[in-house]
Amino acid sequence: MKAEYANIFIRSAVHVFKKELNITLTRQSLVKKNAPVPGLPVCIVLGITGDIRGQVVYSIDRSFAQDITHSMLPNKLPHELRQYINSAAGEIGNMITGQASIAMAGQDKIIQLTPPAVLTGTEIMFDFLQMPTICLRLISELGTLEINIAI
Repeated sequence: MKAEYANIFIRSAVHVFKKELNITLTRQSLVKKNAPVPGLPVCIVLGITGDIRGQVVYSIDRSFAQDITHSMLPNKLPHELRQYINSAAGEIGNMITGQASIAMAGQDKIIQLTPPAVLTGTEIMFDFLQMPTICLRLISELGTLEINIAI
């Protein structure tokens, strides 16, 4: 995997969180893994097909997912927000990956995205692609966003 793809995802995540949620993300770490297995309990999985293929798996903790949902739907009461958490998390993952795919497509690539799948919990059994993965952690005052890029 090219390091330039990681930079595209970092820029996209920072831009989306700042513009849509008014949350500042700062890069914390970057590690290599063998698969895009998430490290936090709320994960958003998107497939990438076309000239670039693979998976992007975002993960956040439950309280950060609630904060994101509240930022996206500020007029909802706390008990109403619970039903929108997965939808809000999926939409954020979709926006980041969409922004990144536009940047990659600008390099003469044709890219399609699968709709996001949102999984929650710590005991989830899911088979992720076994391929070299870059795992990025971005932090904010509200929580951590982990991005696993396997393309």
